[in-house]
Amino acid sequence: MKRFLQRSLICLFAAFSLLSLPAFAQQSELVKNGFFAGHIFPWWPQGSAILLQKIAGREAVLIPSGMVVQEKISVSGGRNYRLSMDIRSEATQPGTVYAQMSFRGAGVTDEWQGPAKVTLDGRENGKCTADKVPRTEKAAFVTGGDTAKWQSHAIVFTAPPEADQMVLYLRKAPCTPGAAAFTGISMTQTEEPATSVAEAARQTLVAEWLPPPAEQASNAELMRNQLARPAPQDGRHRLATARDMAMRVHVGVDEDVMTLQAASDLSNFSAQVAGAVGPKHLSIDEAVAEQPLLVVGRLNAFARKAFTEADFEELGDDGFLIRSSGPHILIAGRTPRGTMYGVNWFLDRKLGIRWLAPDATNLPLTPDITLPFQHERQIPRFGFREVLSVEAEDKAWRQRNLMNGESHGPSFQSSPPALDSWDRSWASQGIIANFYQLLPPAIYRPAHPDWYAGGQLAMMNEEMRAEMARVVIERLRALPGYRSIWFSIHDMDWGWDMDASSKAFADRHGGYASAPRLDMMIDIARRVRAELPGARLAFNAYHWSFTPPEGMTVPDHILVYPMTIHVNYRDALNGTANAALGKDIAGWNKIARNVLIWDHITNFAGFIQPTPNIFPIGRSIQWLASLDHVGGYMGEGSFNTPGAEFASLRAWVIARLLWDPEQDIDELVREFSEAYYGPAASDIIEYIRFYHDKISRTDDVLAEKTTVDMAMFDAEFVKRADSLFDKAEASVRGTRYEARVQTARMPVDYVILLRRNEYSDLKDQIGFDVNTDKNQRSARFWKAISQAGVTQYIQNDKIAALAPLLAIERRPPEKPDIAMDGVSWKDIQDISFQRFAGAKSAIVADPLASDGAAVALDRSSPGWNMQLKFDKLPKSGEWWLYAALRTDDTTKNEAVAKLGAAPPMDCFDTIGPDQLTSAAYSWFQVPGGPFSYTADHARSIYLDPLRGPEGSKVIIDRIVALSRPWRETTVDLPGKNLPHVRTSSTQKC
Repeated sequence: MKRFLQRSLICLFAAFSLLSLPAFAQQSELVKNGFFAGHIFPWWPQGSAILLQKIAGREAVLIPSGMVVQEKISVSGGRNYRLSMDIRSEATQPGTVYAQMSFRGAGVTDEWQGPAKVTLDGRENGKCTADKVPRTEKAAFVTGGDTAKWQSHAIVFTAPPEADQMVLYLRKAPCTPGAAAFTGISMTQTEEPATSVAEAARQTLVAEWLPPPAEQASNAELMRNQLARPAPQDGRHRLATARDMAMRVHVGVDEDVMTLQAASDLSNFSAQVAGAVGPKHLSIDEAVAEQPLLVVGRLNAFARKAFTEADFEELGDDGFLIRSSGPHILIAGRTPRGTMYGVNWFLDRKLGIRWLAPDATNLPLTPDITLPFQHERQIPRFGFREVLSVEAEDKAWRQRNLMNGESHGPSFQSSPPALDSWDRSWASQGIIANFYQLLPPAIYRPAHPDWYAGGQLAMMNEEMRAEMARVVIERLRALPGYRSIWFSIHDMDWGWDMDASSKAFADRHGGYASAPRLDMMIDIARRVRAELPGARLAFNAYHWSFTPPEGMTVPDHILVYPMTIHVNYRDALNGTANAALGKDIAGWNKIARNVLIWDHITNFAGFIQPTPNIFPIGRSIQWLASLDHVGGYMGEGSFNTPGAEFASLRAWVIARLLWDPEQDIDELVREFSEAYYGPAASDIIEYIRFYHDKISRTDDVLAEKTTVDMAMFDAEFVKRADSLFDKAEASVRGTRYEARVQTARMPVDYVILLRRNEYSDLKDQIGFDVNTDKNQRSARFWKAISQAGVTQYIQNDKIAALAPLLAIERRPPEKPDIAMDGVSWKDIQDISFQRFAGAKSAIVADPLASDGAAVALDRSSPGWNMQLKFDKLPKSGEWWLYAALRTDDTTKNEAVAKLGAAPPMDCFDTIGPDQLTSAAYSWFQVPGGPFSYTADHARSIYLDPLRGPEGSKVIIDRIVALSRPWRETTVDLPGKNLPHVRTSSTQKC
């Protein structure tokens, strides 16, 4: 569109003979006719009804919609220029009046330039339709709002290299009311530094919210009176009375963009709560308001008087004070972020606003707002606070709910300047790398095979350590402030078979693999800090390295972050089900001063599956708060998809507890539910309590990947859950809460639809026929999926793959022919397998399978794409495992798959092309047996398809556990026509 506009301007240029190139080339007159005196030339009229007239005593151009443009403004690439103008907007929305600039020259990109950003939802062609598509563009200035006064705007910009011309656009967004006027446009070359994005945003707020200075003498008198005013006799502040604001927000004119935005938010939101028309301007020292004041920040006369004895240093980056001073209330932190959190905390805890989800804010209407004497000092318990889920990654939601951490994916996303103060000191863009990213095997292994061992590194190898330290130093040198971050060295996300030297070192420290891992980190940190004093490193305790070593300590310049990948979240991290895990976390807390917990709070094997871990997560945070050296928490949630089960509820409760762990978890769940679900809250709260109680009465493991075959999903669960949601949905039908309740019900419908063949025989117990109910339930389920915007139902498997899965008509599985009389056995079907690699690993209908369904693994995507965790085994005894496999490939030219168990990493059998057929399933013994029950998800068996043509598949029907190996069974039953079983010849595992 912009190229079209520029081509049109070039054509129009020939029609206006009054313009000449030499006039534009004069450095003393870069913008021609900036005051629009006498005529509009040489500005090009674009859009509709461009008017030149005298407005409020000044010659100006009036733009109801569209733009005026001046091109061929001469510039020199790489030089700085000061661009200024006066803008007056009348009856327009904020953010709809703006100026843009672009540049021309050899190699200059055709895009908008400028430190500000404008968000537009109107069509460029002027057609204002309901399906407007929002977009964000760079701009020089952005303003708007019914200010009805001239406001001055100025920036300094750097012309792009090679640029020789600039094009300036004065614009009023289409499809918005009112008009904008521009005049006094000037552009001169300068040596001033370029205006930052933050400063441009600050200037926009100053122009929009701060009044001009008042008459000096009268203002000084009023200021003295305001500073001396006594507190109300009853000790209460009247913020609003009968929908009329009785207090004004006051801020310093020199505050940064974050503090100014917080002040304007306080003015806006407090007026909304009161139902009042908020003031157009804030109070400032130079134009102080007469009312009692809500004072934001420290750069003002009121803060200087009231906070003389306050110790702001102890507040840290996020803490703040709220104090009464006479009739005024003051909010200030040590940092702008602390001040911003103080304002958001005040709006939330004092005025009752609840930012529940990015699309759900509960804003009460309180025409009369009275507050008691204020004396608050707030410091969060956890210094780093983050949840990685789609809902909790929303930057505005995080700001409102006092979450400061920004690691991983969110750290790659830009933030508005008024929010851009995140803690990116850990695991953010550019400061985290795993072993193979630092020392890529393709580069180093040919010359240094001894650097690599057992799937990880040979961690005691001196040469490897020296080279890793060199690489880390190189990366840190490229960072602007390496002392302020923890550079994280992450292991590979699988097991480790220790080499001899590492194992020998581990044996000297309790036999734990974390010992050589920690020793390597200590050594690398020593080498790095010798070159870069003050550098800090971090490492993860994960799977094989989770248990801390004996007889070692972690230096203060190293942060350890235990990752709870093996959590059983039917219980808290220090609960009975996680006794060893909790002991290990407490162990790291004893030997390290800097600990951050990477918790796993969602179900990656079922984002839309009932996951009763809400109360255990809350109790975990409360326990972690009792460990002195645990200073941060990151909950890895459903970052893959919106609409995961109770994702907004989890994030909100976690945010509250990370700030103040003393809060009552049940009360937080109630508070969220009543605000979010309205009249349905009581039924949904009852469901939440019920499904937590239900799992406590089963043997289920609630891991970070838990399949839908959970024992808790029995007839009692189906009957109670479905009945509660019937009541909940009926209570909100036709209201704004209905879609939220349907999203909450979606996981229950998912379980019933997927396991309907089991429930079809239980209609007397559950009270309805799942088959009769199927179509209505399916329609409701898919409506909820659409409303919630769900994109994945398990990790890396798109929601579109769920429809064919739900369509499979299963039958009761046949008894396996290897389950002979006198031998205990358990049948483990496909829904119990964990699947990876997305659509390359899918449950498909298969008439040859025992129940009509099987897992098909595409050979074009090798990897451990089907895994079975050992919590699917019976809880007692030892078990030999047998997998039923076939293929759909008849070429028989190459090995098809690896069937293995881990750890160790090399315990597998390779299945050759002559061992599988497409016509029937064959049995294969899983190597490494016998196996026994464990809830440790670091252990598993796996099926790894070997590289083959796309579309060629290896297919697994089921796994059967036998209490005795097959060969012993055949001895007991001679002469039987027994199935052929291929047993493992791998003795080492």
